[in-house]
Amino acid sequence: MSAAGTAARSISPPSLFDAADDRHDHDTEPTTALGSGSDEPSYDLKPPAPSISHDNIEALSERFFSLDHLDVILRDHNLAARFTRFLNQYRPQHAQALTRYRETKKAMAAVEYANAIAEQILAAPGHPPYVAATLDEQFEARSSEIAEDLVDDALPAYITHRLVTLVTDTLVKEITGNNAPIMRELIPSLAEVYCVTDPSLRDNPIVYASEEFYNTTQYGREYTIGRNCRFLQGPKSSNSTVQRLIKALAAGQEICETILNYRRDGSPFMNLLMTAPLYDNKGAVRYFLGCQIDVSSLVEGGRGLESFAQLLARDRSESRFGGRQKDAKHALSELGGMLTEEESNMVKGQTRRGSEETGLGGSSTPLPLSHRPTRGGRRILGMDDTAAERGLWPDRALGPSGRLPGVYQNYLLVRPYPSLRITFTSPALRIPGLLQTKFLERIGGPLHVREGILDALSHGTGVTAKITWLTHSATPGDRDSMGMQGKPRWIHCTPLLGSDERVGVWMIVMVESEEVTGALNRGHQQLQQPLQGPAVEGAASSRFTGGKLYAEYLRREGKPGAEEGSQYGGSVRSRGGKESVREEHREREEVDDQFRDF
Repeated sequence: MSAAGTAARSISPPSLFDAADDRHDHDTEPTTALGSGSDEPSYDLKPPAPSISHDNIEALSERFFSLDHLDVILRDHNLAARFTRFLNQYRPQHAQALTRYRETKKAMAAVEYANAIAEQILAAPGHPPYVAATLDEQFEARSSEIAEDLVDDALPAYITHRLVTLVTDTLVKEITGNNAPIMRELIPSLAEVYCVTDPSLRDNPIVYASEEFYNTTQYGREYTIGRNCRFLQGPKSSNSTVQRLIKALAAGQEICETILNYRRDGSPFMNLLMTAPLYDNKGAVRYFLGCQIDVSSLVEGGRGLESFAQLLARDRSESRFGGRQKDAKHALSELGGMLTEEESNMVKGQTRRGSEETGLGGSSTPLPLSHRPTRGGRRILGMDDTAAERGLWPDRALGPSGRLPGVYQNYLLVRPYPSLRITFTSPALRIPGLLQTKFLERIGGPLHVREGILDALSHGTGVTAKITWLTHSATPGDRDSMGMQGKPRWIHCTPLLGSDERVGVWMIVMVESEEVTGALNRGHQQLQQPLQGPAVEGAASSRFTGGKLYAEYLRREGKPGAEEGSQYGGSVRSRGGKESVREEHREREEVDDQFRDF
């Protein structure tokens, strides 16, 4: 059903009330405003105007990336320090703009305080209230330019950084089996929403997408495959963010953004989008990988960001009780909250000496800066910007390199069964000898885990497993030896489907155990049972057990150990002679030919 057809059929048929009800162009008054004298015969219930819910992502998005949100961050000592550290490390080009913006805000607050004092001086009869100071128009214009620059680029980058930090911790715990159920509700479809685009084709269309991509966006395979991802944009999507995405894709660079996208039914969702180029062995960009996470639940109510929760609380208070009337003391309090520690100490010293000399007090005493509400509360020291958090983002000195932040620092793209060849990797795994090797040749650990992984990959079923990641390829016999070097890892495998509804590539996220967050249970033991899926023809048929399937895979690859059925949980018939070798070689060439362009 087309969107136009759906819209046409959604129009209600004429109602019998239409003839008797004359539509009014003006807004109706609220029902609660009806007095005793307004009880007249009418069919108008006079409902109040609808209010904007705080769960409306489209409305929340405007507040999320607003100047008010930035001001809330800068008013809080701890949040401002974190924001400043982020800019100094990852966006140094905005560090000077932040300093200038804070100085302009300080000047504006000083003018506001001066005028608040002037208003307390009684003016002559018939004379308007006194104005002590005004802002220069050029000063105001320059201040607006600086603020716009910070809101368009610096603030979205910081928000994305905070969301990546939270999502990474949750995603690692999900993969390693330590996640809390409430986090699964807040961040659905973790490490499941992917797409691959081909920049060599016109308009860089999607060529593969995961099942959760279709579920999250509500767009089916027929609509998605062959189109550019821009169909997810809508009326409230940020133009600045879109331009940054276009620029990064044109330059073949990675990018991480938080953008408001829209599903097929028009409902908005906040999308944490991470895009990285996939390079071939010559350094040319062959494809782009897109990783998406719906973080709408983290935005609603400010659950994922303390600063946004403070802004929403202030909005609710102003909506309920109205804006706070600013007197001279309140204006001074706001100005005091903008002072640096050095400036604050200077004022405190002057205030203390003045009090000692005059001995005056009472209502005329200025509000002590030590009682500033904006500086109140507990300070957090030595706990921000930890080494684990810094490790989530690539070092700025590396420049554009295809690196993604957080858990997506380590990923593999593997061809579908029976090839299972590692075709692309993240820069962190771009080590000599890994590309174009067989994925299962790098998997160590218990035999039943390897068999379960192969069974899932052959059926196109997603799988998560704890494995031993081997530092170099090995034969089956070597894998079973205790002398093999390997590291404990968790892998999260997700199939991406093409236009033929078949698996075209596997996205495999690798988690380096507790080192990512430092907060996981090191004593946790996770066992993976072989997964069962729909039967398919060939080696993936249900008549094969896990052991037989693994032995069949070894036979296809011509690896030793295929004939040792007892060692791999089953037995298969082996082909002998040169004819068998040539036939197996021809089979492998046919499989690889299917993916020669990928």
